[in-house]
Amino acid sequence: MIAWLVAGQGAEHAGMGLELARAYAPAAALWERASAAADKDLRHLTEVGGRSLLRTEYLQPALTAAALGAAAFLLDEGIEPSLVLGHSAGEVGALAVAGHLSFADACSLSAKRGHRMALAARAHPGGMAGVRGSRARAHEVVAHARKVGAIFEAGQTTEETHLVTGNRAALRAAASLEGVSPLPVSGPWHSPLMEQVVSDLQPLAQSLIGDASGATAWVSGETPDHSPTDASQAAALLLSQLTRPMNLHDAIQRLLREGADEIVILGPHHTLRNILARHLEAHVHVRIHSTASLEELQTVVKELA
Repeated sequence: MIAWLVAGQGAEHAGMGLELARAYAPAAALWERASAAADKDLRHLTEVGGRSLLRTEYLQPALTAAALGAAAFLLDEGIEPSLVLGHSAGEVGALAVAGHLSFADACSLSAKRGHRMALAARAHPGGMAGVRGSRARAHEVVAHARKVGAIFEAGQTTEETHLVTGNRAALRAAASLEGVSPLPVSGPWHSPLMEQVVSDLQPLAQSLIGDASGATAWVSGETPDHSPTDASQAAALLLSQLTRPMNLHDAIQRLLREGADEIVILGPHHTLRNILARHLEAHVHVRIHSTASLEELQTVVKELA
């Protein structure tokens, strides 16, 4: 069984997705749509890289264009997933793969999402951190750091890695503890500090997201055991994950329980490949495929067609 995993923030790099955009017109069109929605030449920005690419309002639509360009290429070659999962910002692209909205509209929605999240991050400066250990350890970290600022549990990526999110003061206190590592993100994502983003994004999300079409099931990072097919549920879940923990651990476990043995990462793969490797220690038959280059995409087609 084939499953696709759409990358979110954390593994981005200069040039991501651009080789395909130069060779494949549908991918180029997605970059154009994302650039128009973000009011920025995202292809040029991604080519140059640097700090500007890391700005959330540009990074999220760029990631979506890169991931969905690869998705369009694979679909044109007859490679279709049974399941699709998005990592944080990758949830928008995952919804598109599941047929809840067009690939072009997903680029527009990502641009709006990134812009509003950037505004919220300026109002509430902060970030996220990984906590090595049990969930009880994550509770301890939150209890310690909450003495100096706003901090919240933000989900789980592997059996031994939990996430916390909050403002700068709280994260500094958390990072002083053993086993806590700051993550390369620019805001307190997956926390109540993003509540305004939900209100700002809701009208556009509800207007663009429809009922699922096609046979690909969307595995939500918030409710991994349930795959919504109607528009209202899909929009509600996409919005609620802005302020709630992301349970990537359970979502990946569902892929494995369902029988996924070919997992294709759409977009930058470094972070997700490392996370998947920890899940697959007892699943040696499962293969991970990257799509970061045209050569890798062509290899996926050869191996999965």
